[in-house]
Amino acid sequence: MKPGSIITYFDSDKITCGICLEVKENRCHLLSESNREVNLTLSRIALCSPRPLNLKLSREELLHTLKNTIRQEEELKTRVNTEELWNLLQGEEGYVDLSPLAEIVFGAGASSAHIAALFRALFEDKVHFKFKEGKFKLHSSQQVQQILMRLEREAERERELEEGSAWLKQVWGELPVKDTSRNEYYRMLLRELAIFGAESPHHQQGRELLKRANLTDPDALFALLVKLGEFQEDENILLPRYGIPTQWTEAALKETEAISRAFNAQHAELKKKRRDLTSLEIFSIDSETTRDIDDALSIEVKGTRYDVGVHITDVAHYITPDSHLNREAQERIASLYLPEGKIPMFPPLLSEDTLSLVEGKDRLALSLSIHFDSSFEIKEFNLLPSVIKVHHRYSYTESDTKIASDKNLTLLFHLAQHLKKTRIKAGALFLPIPELIIKVSPQRAIQVSKRERETPSELIVSELMILTNWLCACFLRDRGIPLIYRNQLEPRAMVEGAGKDNLYLNYRQRRLLNRATLSTTPDTHSNLGLKPYSTFTSPLRRYLDLIAQRQLKSALMEDKRPYSEEELQQRIVDAELTHTTINQVQEQRHRYWLLKYLQGKVGEVVPALVLTHSLTHCELLLTDYLLEVSIPSSPADSLSPGSTILVKLESANAKRGIIRVVPALR
Repeated sequence: MKPGSIITYFDSDKITCGICLEVKENRCHLLSESNREVNLTLSRIALCSPRPLNLKLSREELLHTLKNTIRQEEELKTRVNTEELWNLLQGEEGYVDLSPLAEIVFGAGASSAHIAALFRALFEDKVHFKFKEGKFKLHSSQQVQQILMRLEREAERERELEEGSAWLKQVWGELPVKDTSRNEYYRMLLRELAIFGAESPHHQQGRELLKRANLTDPDALFALLVKLGEFQEDENILLPRYGIPTQWTEAALKETEAISRAFNAQHAELKKKRRDLTSLEIFSIDSETTRDIDDALSIEVKGTRYDVGVHITDVAHYITPDSHLNREAQERIASLYLPEGKIPMFPPLLSEDTLSLVEGKDRLALSLSIHFDSSFEIKEFNLLPSVIKVHHRYSYTESDTKIASDKNLTLLFHLAQHLKKTRIKAGALFLPIPELIIKVSPQRAIQVSKRERETPSELIVSELMILTNWLCACFLRDRGIPLIYRNQLEPRAMVEGAGKDNLYLNYRQRRLLNRATLSTTPDTHSNLGLKPYSTFTSPLRRYLDLIAQRQLKSALMEDKRPYSEEELQQRIVDAELTHTTINQVQEQRHRYWLLKYLQGKVGEVVPALVLTHSLTHCELLLTDYLLEVSIPSSPADSLSPGSTILVKLESANAKRGIIRVVPALR
């Protein structure tokens, strides 16, 4: 290579030409076709013309000559049929020599321009020839077929992108949409992209479709699917994302109908085998909207003794471990409670009718009879399969109004207070943190309210259910029957003053609590102040309660085989994974509806409790909505943890899960 030679080299894997101005120390200083002077290592040079140009020519003349040369090479390149050359060279091994090949294509005496044109043609071919280390080699027949198939797939993908993006533009612009055989495919692709995001197998293609349709706004995909009728305005995409079933299989529904039909036919015979408690004055206490009623209560005063009954619907009698209903309940693990409604663990025909403790209807139950003395100390307790009838169904509100006048409710309230004090003495921790209640009507009207503390009726129910769970756990532990226990270690630290009506201290303490765990080994549940502890009282709503009920029945009825400890350990593994998912869905959906509600409150000023203050940001709790937010801060800001400030709701976006507040006053 000499100064003035026209050289062909690679720049970002593209063929580029230039004129060598100087060669020095294994590098070439050249003038490129884009009129730039660059330094190039000799290893990047592919071809070099044998006849150098006169460097005394002006820069413009040199560039003109270079461009003419490139134009000539491009014209000559059109005469090269690379597929014919590949066929001609079949059987040849090793690398291709361009000079004799150029004479085959262009005739004897092929010039450097012919060789350069051939080089361009082979380099751009990609199908029949492979370029490596400055040389060309033939692809095998198998390689050519594979490459052609890949190129066809790429071409098909490009056609899909062009067709699909044009279709999306029509949908977005609300123009008449031409139906094609691919429309359903695009709908599926967009649904999966919205639901699974980067985890979707069509993620890259879906994003490219949206980009070509100029739909790059983060909210555009969801809005597009609403336009297409694929999503509702408030579609819950968390359910398909996490694989949460919302329907039952045909087999499970057939079992449901069979249980319902057989219920009345078997009832008289079952009454003979169980304790008939239908004459006992039994009542239920639940929220106004509850239809799946697991538990009911009774109390009898016998001199100085109180006999308290806790009656739990006997789901285990109907749902056997080998049934389709059991398999589907095991997959669900629990009923899912969302602001817009619940997804029950069992079909409504069972959970709200046949197995629910409906007022005025005979139902099968497991009854726990607890005998207290006049000081509310437990003297003994008995468990028995029973038939019961709920004589009164009270809402919490109705029960609260009757506590002062109804002797039985008054006694139960005093008993619940005693039970709570006893647990506190044993180390139970109570953190009076309000609860935010969000309800969404079928018309999507959002109601947000805050419940400050437990009502008397709620205290009755919660304390008697906790007591029942503890006594049943003791019953099985003492008989050596395996059980899934709920354990909780002591808090990582104790916050002085927590447990009283101080929201800041209670929030600090809650952050220091250890997570409750599931185990087949009984241990202390520190928050409840009890050992051992499990849950039995909600077999309609929690699958692990149904398992516990089966274990309980195995101790009461000899024909029932309990689960082994190994089986329960496997149930724990399955349950923990699903419970994590359920909690995520409930929390995210709760946040969605709250943020949607706050979208209509933008601009309002609300109080905020300072939780933490660091060098860069401050964590706040919007006390009206029990929502944690963050604002930027600096050491100069006078924001002390535990103090209250005013903030303005600046923006909220439910679909993105974003809320922004700014201090209202500085």
